[in-house]
Amino acid sequence: MASTGSGREIHLLTTGILRLDCRYGDLPLPSPILQMFVTNLRNRPVSSVNIESMRESILRLYHNLITGSKKFPFIAYRGSFRSCVLSTPFQHIEQERRENTALSPLMEGPSGIMAPTARSGSSPQTVLTPVLPEKADLAAVRGDRRNCVHHLELDGRTITRVISPVYSSENTELMNRWRLTDYTADGHTLMSVLCRFTKQSTQCAKTQRERMKRKAAEEESSSSSSSSSLTPPKKRLRV
Repeated sequence: MASTGSGREIHLLTTGILRLDCRYGDLPLPSPILQMFVTNLRNRPVSSVNIESMRESILRLYHNLITGSKKFPFIAYRGSFRSCVLSTPFQHIEQERRENTALSPLMEGPSGIMAPTARSGSSPQTVLTPVLPEKADLAAVRGDRRNCVHHLELDGRTITRVISPVYSSENTELMNRWRLTDYTADGHTLMSVLCRFTKQSTQCAKTQRERMKRKAAEEESSSSSSSSSLTPPKKRLRV
């Protein structure tokens, strides 16, 4: 099992948003800037091309954070994107070093991440992730309903990108945690990272989700009341 504690390569991605796709213009943003931490789950550096490709996925993840929707739609936007490395253990490690010397069972990889529950006052939780195989069966990856699978063009080739939920040790899905893994057409793993937005970027997510739940409950209550009012009263039997 790999651990995302100290010693991992961590990037900070910053997206400045000038204009959103009009279909998602009402998506609440805490500010024109979204920031996200990306933790490398592999034992080799994430390339600059892979990091740049994360621009495509930031608003997909933010949409899930705000709405809870598992569709992860692509949201086009006009704006800026930049990244910086916060920490890396790879200065003195050979670039060609491989993560896995042997294949591990497929579904130990894409199916999810197990993380112990954080205790109050403790340091940031350590997320434990199953070791990914160097090559995966993409049919099985697509068959796991917990995964969101889509494709993108990267360096002139089509990449399969998989967004997977992250779970606590109690098998509860964690909010603001996703694993994102890229595969080549024949199933070779290119990148696997753990994503989470910064505190500033998540400040309106909880409020928005609670508002949506209240609205859904009100609509359901209103619908139930309308249905009952349309039902004709039963006739009383005269004796």
